[in-house]
Amino acid sequence: MEIKSIFLLLLFLPSLTFSLSPPPRPRLCHPDDEKVLLKIKDYFHNTSLFSTWIPHTDCCKWRIVSCKKIPKTTIHRVNFLEIDGADDLVGTIPPLIADLPYLETLILRLLPNLTGPIPQAIARLPHLKFVLLNWNNLTGPIPDYFSKLTNLATLGLNNNQLTGPIPAYLGRLPKLQGLNLYDNHLTGPIPDSFGSFKAGSQVTLSNNMLSGPIPRSLGTVNFSIFEAAGNRLTGDASFLFGKDKTELAHLDLSRNKLSFDLGKVVMPVGQLDSNLLVLRLENNLIYGKLPAWLGQASLLYDFNVSNNQLCGPIPTVGGKLQGFDPSSFSHNKCLCGSPLPPCK
Repeated sequence: MEIKSIFLLLLFLPSLTFSLSPPPRPRLCHPDDEKVLLKIKDYFHNTSLFSTWIPHTDCCKWRIVSCKKIPKTTIHRVNFLEIDGADDLVGTIPPLIADLPYLETLILRLLPNLTGPIPQAIARLPHLKFVLLNWNNLTGPIPDYFSKLTNLATLGLNNNQLTGPIPAYLGRLPKLQGLNLYDNHLTGPIPDSFGSFKAGSQVTLSNNMLSGPIPRSLGTVNFSIFEAAGNRLTGDASFLFGKDKTELAHLDLSRNKLSFDLGKVVMPVGQLDSNLLVLRLENNLIYGKLPAWLGQASLLYDFNVSNNQLCGPIPTVGGKLQGFDPSSFSHNKCLCGSPLPPCK
């Protein structure tokens, strides 16, 4: 009898084990978000990027998508969408992206066949913090309706075909600290409102057709990165330097028509809080001598003042400048000393 009982127990053990296994985890994806994502997939004609976007599966686990739990609820909504690196994706930015109301990060980049203007519908996404629409072929102006995105921390529109002026509201967005507009066809001046950026901000405006003087208001900002190379800027830029510029790591003003006395500018170089890594001033109308502090800029690795009107001996204190190639100093009025030929 005992043997029979053991046999019956073993016979039913598999079904018992199966009944005790955990039930399948519920899908986190909100059905409204799934519908919108599948419409985006259809809009772009099912490119390989969307191979995991399969109906009735958990969209929170789909490739290039992430979800976030809404505080004080059990609901998860799509907050991250990144579509990038697909040559076979052809078309314009679909306005239906705005039907993902909890989106915080929107990345559409490295899409050479993504064309047309930036749709106004994006202004209906108030939670957006990071918008990268770069390395595409977008056209038209930077839209005014971005001014409604008051949570925006980073905006990347570089490497497109954008035209028109830089809107002044970009300097007044309360949380914006990263702005990349380089390699477009933007015209007009740098807005005076850019003097409202917070310390540590990164602003890159290079390789456009910007003109006029750099607003003096920018001298009040402790930028981490400021680039405005390859434009048509004129006048003074000495106010971008200063002993208080402890955050400044990267300053590129090359290939403009700027004119100021470089010998009079100062930086907090030689102190523990010096961060200067890159200083590019070549191809301008800058005059005077090289300031002594440049030789003590211990972290400086990218430096060029060629094709200006500088004169006098290259500072040797600290020895930093002697490590750069002579071409970094060439075609000036009368610079001399190592790494150039000795002063007469």
